[in-house]
Amino acid sequence: MAISSQVLELDRKRSNVNTGLRVLSKSRPWIWNFISGMILLVVLGIFVRVCFTAVVVTNQKTLDKTITMISDASDVNRAHRFNISELESAQRIYKIAFASPEELIEDGLYGLGMVAPSQVKYLIASPQVPPEKWADTAISETDSGVNG
Repeated sequence: MAISSQVLELDRKRSNVNTGLRVLSKSRPWIWNFISGMILLVVLGIFVRVCFTAVVVTNQKTLDKTITMISDASDVNRAHRFNISELESAQRIYKIAFASPEELIEDGLYGLGMVAPSQVKYLIASPQVPPEKWADTAISETDSGVNG
């Protein structure tokens, strides 16, 4: 123990000699902290803006692709409607109906061989008979004409 007490005394003497020395902390002024924070926020803001722009561009490309698909489908639909209107035209139907069965009208489509009736009769039910018995009752003629 005698050695340790001697060491302690030497330490005390040294500390008395160097009493003007002290440990300084490495604190930076607050302005540097503020500027560093602002730079970090600006960089973070730019990164967020770039990410947001990338998402918008991706969604815009998807939207443009969808609009193009809708436009193409609309064109096809319009073409099909035109074809249907040509197929349903009265001229075509009469041509097919009244052509002879041996006559080729279109691709593999032959006439039906129908004939125009010589007389057309318009009929109504007799007013004396109730509607429940119409199936068993004779129908009276009221007017006739020719299909023209």
